[in-house]
Amino acid sequence: MSPYSTAGHVARSASVRPGLGDPGLQGSNISQSAGKQRLYGALVDDQLSHDAEAARLATSKRRRRVNGAPLLLALLLPWAVFVLCFAMARSQNSSWWQRPFAQEKEHNERAKKKAAAPEPVEEIPADLKELTIPNLRDRIDAFQYRLSKAAKDRNYMQLEKDMVNRFYEITKSEVKQVEAELLNMDRKMEILERDFRVHIKVHEQKVQNLEYEHKEAKRQVGENGDMDLQKARDLHSEQLLNMNKEKLELKRDIRETQLENEDEVKMMLQGFAKRLQNLRDTFEQNHLSLQAQYEEQVEQLKIDLELRRKVEIHEIEERKNQHINELLFNHQEAFDEIKAYYNDITHDNLQLIKSLKDEIFEMKEKEKTNKKKMDLLRQENRDLTRPLEEKLKQQRALEEELKTYTKDKMALKNLKAHFKKLEEQITEAKQEYRTCEDKYRKMEKERDDLYKRFKKAVQEIQRKAELGKNVVLEKKLETLAQQFDEKQAQLTEVLTNARLDPTIVANVTKKLEQVLGAKNRQIKDLQYQVHQSTKQYNDTIRVYESKLQGLGVDPEEIGFEAIQTATSLMPARLVTRACDLNLNLSRF
Repeated sequence: MSPYSTAGHVARSASVRPGLGDPGLQGSNISQSAGKQRLYGALVDDQLSHDAEAARLATSKRRRRVNGAPLLLALLLPWAVFVLCFAMARSQNSSWWQRPFAQEKEHNERAKKKAAAPEPVEEIPADLKELTIPNLRDRIDAFQYRLSKAAKDRNYMQLEKDMVNRFYEITKSEVKQVEAELLNMDRKMEILERDFRVHIKVHEQKVQNLEYEHKEAKRQVGENGDMDLQKARDLHSEQLLNMNKEKLELKRDIRETQLENEDEVKMMLQGFAKRLQNLRDTFEQNHLSLQAQYEEQVEQLKIDLELRRKVEIHEIEERKNQHINELLFNHQEAFDEIKAYYNDITHDNLQLIKSLKDEIFEMKEKEKTNKKKMDLLRQENRDLTRPLEEKLKQQRALEEELKTYTKDKMALKNLKAHFKKLEEQITEAKQEYRTCEDKYRKMEKERDDLYKRFKKAVQEIQRKAELGKNVVLEKKLETLAQQFDEKQAQLTEVLTNARLDPTIVANVTKKLEQVLGAKNRQIKDLQYQVHQSTKQYNDTIRVYESKLQGLGVDPEEIGFEAIQTATSLMPARLVTRACDLNLNLSRF
């Protein structure tokens, strides 16, 4: 049977009671339970007002915050108190609420007896005989009012119970919905993170491919350069042999023309040296300007990166302060709500305590009978608190995840923006690298062309100078040989005309030969020192160039050149005088 049908049945029985004509029974029951009903009515009124206020507060809090714990506590606690009071009153007077059903049953039995036999005269209690009809009607109205009030209270409590169950189901469905949304968000974040990692791996693979292609191109260029250099060396050696052959053939034909063009060669050498110096100055100025430009770019890049770092630190601090302020605001709001809620409960409890101080003595006698029921209610309360605590824990965990979700979302957004900036910088850097590489190739090509022309001109000038020098030295040698023969003839003529002793002549010639031998030895020593110094100079230049190559500097940019000499490539300590003399003699 539903509570509504029960309440209607009680109301119908109460409406039939005034026509039964049994004031004696009603008066005796009223005199026995008047004090208890008065107490129970006051308790019920206070409890209903307290329940209405608690329901209003719980509804407003539920609208402001999606939190099931305060709502369930606020609704279950008054309901438990009301059930407890109702059970206590029922244990003391367990027959008053059953009286309408008993009276209706008795009325039906009496009606049957009246139909079977004449109606006996019922005795009226003494206390009701003394009352007048208005007083009896007032009592009947009072009891009917109490009966209707009890039915309304019961219906109200049943509605409250249904509402609590409905709110619990709604909260449970909302929690499930929030969990599903969080799972969807986690899946989306995992998908985004996986895509981000895939993009990073693809980018790294592209960078590795570019680096590998760059290394392969560099290696191929080096191999091609080595092959070209070897070919050039072979060609140079062949050309050198051919030129030596041609030199021997054309030696006699060019002697006279070379002497005439000696001044012209000197002028060409001076002009070429000036042009070479100008080229070195221009290249040095370009090198300094490029170095200053790139240093300025590096300083500007440092300033930009430092500014970006400060901006990112400022953004992180702002997000941190914002998060702290939100936490403080949320905590303060929750604290104010809890404070107001418990202040209201405390105030209501104090009012209730003041009203119940006079009735403590009577309630102590009822305490023994209510202990068992209290234990049962506590057990039920414990059974209800465990799932409630689990739901509260789940709700707190979900709230924590929701708090971190906004922060993670902002961090992901910032990372995406930073990644886009890095991609733009990489594209710009690639473009700059390509332009610089094109410029470098052009400059390298110009440098190679210039070096080839310079080398060709130097070889030509050296060849001409060597031919001219050989011709001059041969002419000088011939003239000196002629002068020596003339001097020797003059000396022999003088000695024959002087008719000196042959021993004296032999001593004089011997002394002259010794002096000439000493001078020749001195000349050879000086030539040896010159060859040794040039050898040390050339070895120093070769060591210097090898060190520069190890440091990544092109030796051709420095401008040091080795002196042309007939010495070998062995260390300078192993150069012997005999070898130098043989080389010098072979040159002459």
